[in-house]
Amino acid sequence: MLETDLINTGIKTIAMLFIVLGFLSLVLILMKRYLFPKQKVKGDLFIKVLSSLHISPKERIEVIEVSGQRIVLGITPGRINFLTKLDGLKKGKNSKNVSGKDHAIKE
Repeated sequence: MLETDLINTGIKTIAMLFIVLGFLSLVLILMKRYLFPKQKVKGDLFIKVLSSLHISPKERIEVIEVSGQRIVLGITPGRINFLTKLDGLKKGKNSKNVSGKDHAIKE
């Protein structure tokens, strides 16, 4: 009799745990959908990170593409600096760096 009560209590406890976890998952999904909707892209504005070069643990240079324009940014913990805009790039013969990644060279 004691074993049956213990098994029944264990089954009820596990069932309640799954119900609570299911309810919590449902609430989190609804919060994500309605409270934090995805930002819609306006027109053709699209930002894509093309390349990143770490200068130090907290500093890096990134090449991004915004609406078809390539921009070079310097990123530090406190600032993001515009470095230059890349125009009319073609792949050169010696366009590989030490890491083996292709980089375009301005001609």
